[in-house]
Amino acid sequence: MVGSARLEAPDPRWRQARELGAALGGRGWRVMTGGYGGLMGAAARGASEAGATVIGLPMRGWSALTPSRWCDELRWAEDYPDRLRHLLSCDAVVALDGGIGTLAETAAVWAALQTERGAARLVLLGAGWPGLLAAFGGALVADAADLVLAAAAATTGEAMELLDAMVSGAPVAAPGPRG
Repeated sequence: MVGSARLEAPDPRWRQARELGAALGGRGWRVMTGGYGGLMGAAARGASEAGATVIGLPMRGWSALTPSRWCDELRWAEDYPDRLRHLLSCDAVVALDGGIGTLAETAAVWAALQTERGAARLVLLGAGWPGLLAAFGGALVADAADLVLAAAAATTGEAMELLDAMVSGAPVAAPGPRG
């Protein structure tokens, strides 16, 4: 799960991230976050309280940030490519609302989905994603086949339905390099 480290309670997006973590943990899934606070910390807390193992991906060079206490395991990344390798090893990635870092991590997962069989599935959860999808479709060289690889959800329930369907199905058949 990726998302903003800046958003805290009482922001409704913080509650949604905690709900999603709890729903994932309630299904017995291991949950990986960026390892810090904000939405990542909320998801980690929800998952931990539901009994899930929570893995955090903090960066060694980000000494001004403290990892979330809700992480059971920290996989320290030496650099951004190292962090992305961990993220790309997941079965599915949920992108919550966030900033440039969230967008970059989401784009890396999305690009892998375009070209790699069995890549992590992608769910976009939050009010900002539908507008971005529309903008991407209008401004980038991306067609409908590219856009549907990132499934948008408005609620935690919708996100869980998408995730359940995604991880129970066959691996995504990547169309090959699309440029």
